[in-house]
Amino acid sequence: MGGIGSGRGYRSRNQTTIEETKRIDVRYLKKRGFLKAGISGSLSWNLGGEPSGDIRFSTEEYQLNLSYRFREYGGDWEPVAQTVRLARTDCHYGSYRTWLRCPRCNTRVGILCCSGKLFLCRHCYKLPYGSQVETKIDRMIRAKQKIESRIFVSDTYRKTKGMHQATFERLYDQWISLENQVDDAIFSKFSY
Repeated sequence: MGGIGSGRGYRSRNQTTIEETKRIDVRYLKKRGFLKAGISGSLSWNLGGEPSGDIRFSTEEYQLNLSYRFREYGGDWEPVAQTVRLARTDCHYGSYRTWLRCPRCNTRVGILCCSGKLFLCRHCYKLPYGSQVETKIDRMIRAKQKIESRIFVSDTYRKTKGMHQATFERLYDQWISLENQVDDAIFSKFSY
């Protein structure tokens, strides 16, 4: 009880997060009209502005057919054909919401991710969200950046137009406090 790695405080940052994988989001597909039967097309991903992969898809009434190639660690490319079932749940005021069914565990999910050969849910791949593997310093930096994007015009330190001065000053004080906390935490971590 209480050994190394137990509890919430210990996380390995080397672990891949769901944000670092290729993902298929049912909301994206629905918004673009890709979930209607008889539609086909392709989905692509970018990493740092460069193309990092694409797949072909086609839809039927209750399924999404995926076709892509997969290569493991420099091996030969192999074709993969995967079928993802679609589920629908009724909404309270009519219509319905569409979900993806994980091909492995059959769970109804909104996002399938590819961290191996197949697109599966994050639970099957045991993928955490990025915020679950953040350190205390990472959380402070993210909070500081969130305030920064709200109070300053992009890439400048001028106040956002239309923001009340009192609101700006309150958020600016929080931003300065977080800046100092980050500096102190980094200094104490690396001082010997």
